Amino acid sequence: MYLTFLPRLMLNYFCHGPNKNPLHMTATTSSTIFHFLSFEATREQAKALYRLEGFLDPECGEDVFVLRGAAGTGKTSLVKAVVDFLEGQQIGCYLTAPTGRAAKVLGFKTHSLAHTVHHTIYKVIPTDDERIVMERKVNTQDAYSVFVIDEASMISDNNRADGNFQTPGSLLFDLLVYVKQGNPANKIIFIGDRYQLAPINEAESVALSLNHFMKKYNLTGQQAELTEVKRQEGRSPVLALAHDIRRKSDAGNALGKLNVNRLYNFTAGVTRYVNLYDSNGPDNVVMIGSANKNVNTFNKLVRDRLGLSGTLAIGDQVIVNENWIDSQNLIVKGETGLVREIEGCVEKRANLEFITAKIEFQDPDHQPLVITTKVLLDTLKSEKGEIPGEMLRNLKADRMAKNFDYRANQHPANDPYMGAMRLRYGHGLTGYKAQGGEWNHVLLHPWFHENDYRYAYTAITRARESVTSWEQSGWWQK
Repeated sequence: MYLTFLPRLMLNYFCHGPNKNPLHMTATTSSTIFHFLSFEATREQAKALYRLEGFLDPECGEDVFVLRGAAGTGKTSLVKAVVDFLEGQQIGCYLTAPTGRAAKVLGFKTHSLAHTVHHTIYKVIPTDDERIVMERKVNTQDAYSVFVIDEASMISDNNRADGNFQTPGSLLFDLLVYVKQGNPANKIIFIGDRYQLAPINEAESVALSLNHFMKKYNLTGQQAELTEVKRQEGRSPVLALAHDIRRKSDAGNALGKLNVNRLYNFTAGVTRYVNLYDSNGPDNVVMIGSANKNVNTFNKLVRDRLGLSGTLAIGDQVIVNENWIDSQNLIVKGETGLVREIEGCVEKRANLEFITAKIEFQDPDHQPLVITTKVLLDTLKSEKGEIPGEMLRNLKADRMAKNFDYRANQHPANDPYMGAMRLRYGHGLTGYKAQGGEWNHVLLHPWFHENDYRYAYTAITRARESVTSWEQSGWWQK
């Protein structure tokens, strides 16, 4: 589907002035965006900021600004200046990211409230089956506004089924429609790192391509790229390693064995994780692996070390494996929670096992949200968290026979077993599930596909302080 957003305002001099050279301009008043920058901008950053300030002018008729930059180049610092500048200009600014974890990071770094894209643009529509159907909200805010989308490399423009989760169009399409519905002059800034993993089964991150917006959606805009790692951050071993991966990727050179701190074996990696783990600070450490079976093995050993017995226990760190909904809340796939209580014993329905638990998540405003729900334990025991379709059909038949409310309206929220939460353990994650998050320390499983630059880069750049791996015979052997 294609969009044409007309009419357009004439581009003003600030957008395309023929003689404007931002490098010859100086920030002399508090009204400039540079007033809100907490450090001296590099030449590259200054050029991007001048272009952003022109783009943000309501009289500038451009639609999108794509700001690309590798880790350590100052993207987030520039975004904070943009947010503060817009606040000073009394222009509405909406901060969003594809996942709750990424939104939390964005909000922390900008000292502002950030929500997920799904929370911003969708509402849940009840159905008479197991689907979770999302409908685009009506954007009634007609005042000129700017939407900032962080971690845009994760935004997909493909319409594809995602389990029981359905949206009107692709996430990118629905976002564009929602933003422009409020006011055709509204603008979107897409921020991201083109070296990170693209959406699953997609070759590139189209939300970081101005050309994609121009060709498919007839939108106008600008694109800037930051490549220079700031000097004070250049001493970071994490950023040095990320730069080395980028350099090899650009040159087409073999990735080889990553130059990270290395423990003597897998067990030592588990020990390091347990020593660093803090249930009250779940963003201190994570293990990232490329294969589900390696992640599962790690999670099992960590649970053993932490003394967590049974399939689910108080203190388990978990991640939602399928979007979950009740009458009031939507917990999106990928959200991380902590099991606070276990109620009762294991129940069996249609050869599937369930237990009731209280799990603490964060609500859209990043406040504690405790959900009491039944948990389908079989997903925790499955290698990929998948349940055979026949077993789910048997469960549905059982609930249709025994639950009148569910028989009348087959929405998952109408039956505690059909609406049971499906979880995975959250100490070790795959690269895709870790994307958008940050941890102080990352343990990197040593096996991944040879020369998978994007996976290695994405995993490495989840770390704020350190990356550690361990020795493994047959580096490229699974």
